[in-house]
Amino acid sequence: MAMDEEGANSRRCQDRRGTYEAWFVTVNDPASRRGFWVRYTTFSPPGGGTQTEAHSALWAFVFDHDEPHHNWGGKQTFPLEALRSDSRPFHLRLGDAIMDAGGCSGELRSNHGSASWRLLWESREPPFPFLDPRFQGVSSVVNIGARPAIAVTGTIEVAGRTYQLDSAPGGQQHTWGTSHALEWNWGFASGADFWLDGATSRVRSRFGSILTGTALGAGAGSESFKSNGLLQVLRNRSPITPDAWVASARLGERRLEVSIKPRRQDLVGVTYADPQGGVRYCCHTEVADLALKLSRRGHTVVDINRPAAAAFEYASETPLAGVPLVV
Repeated sequence: MAMDEEGANSRRCQDRRGTYEAWFVTVNDPASRRGFWVRYTTFSPPGGGTQTEAHSALWAFVFDHDEPHHNWGGKQTFPLEALRSDSRPFHLRLGDAIMDAGGCSGELRSNHGSASWRLLWESREPPFPFLDPRFQGVSSVVNIGARPAIAVTGTIEVAGRTYQLDSAPGGQQHTWGTSHALEWNWGFASGADFWLDGATSRVRSRFGSILTGTALGAGAGSESFKSNGLLQVLRNRSPITPDAWVASARLGERRLEVSIKPRRQDLVGVTYADPQGGVRYCCHTEVADLALKLSRRGHTVVDINRPAAAAFEYASETPLAGVPLVV
């Protein structure tokens, strides 16, 4: 049975010790060459294995390609039990902040200033699990593009600046696990006529071994491409670097090739505590350059190039020199 949006967003960890969970929204405004990233998260250590206490949190970020000195990020923490959710219909609440099938709203206050958002969206694509749900138990982390193509309308206010969105392309994601991947590249982009979602990750398996693989999903016009079977993911081994996510996958006669390249000045550093101890240093932007090509028997059927239009993320166990840690 195909997964619906409510199933894709259903809470998995339920405050269990030794877990983390996150629902987030990624938005790019092509007209202004700005991007936005809003997160609702939980973190619960196993008890005694980490210095970070259990909590839930709101996060918000702005990325400005033309004026990167306006990039901003902030986070506000709450008690773990402050985040509550219902599955059907999906409804998430953290303090006064909410997320549901039609949008999200919230406000946070941080050491860097305050942010608020009130966003509505329309979704047009079914969920894209990065790994076929039958095999999700193999990995310590699970990712789902719950809504891989949404049109976002609303307002974001950050540090005294107000940004208006009118049917801006975006996506809504859900991730959870018992430990973050050891290293990863994630990429996302969408528009009125396409969507792309996926990642290359090096993760701990449930059986103790380290697995590396690439999940790729995309849609454009009548073309739908989803490479997320267990063997498909493990066979695709793209490099993981802070300079670009360059990946490819083949399904029968079709081949999908993806390149998402950020400028170093567009990256914002974020620290993720790991439930099993240690941290991951994440470098994120919403205004990277996208190149996507889908071919059949060597003939190009989709060719999309969008500057400053894609989300990009690189993370590892060591910080990246030259990228400030904002949160």
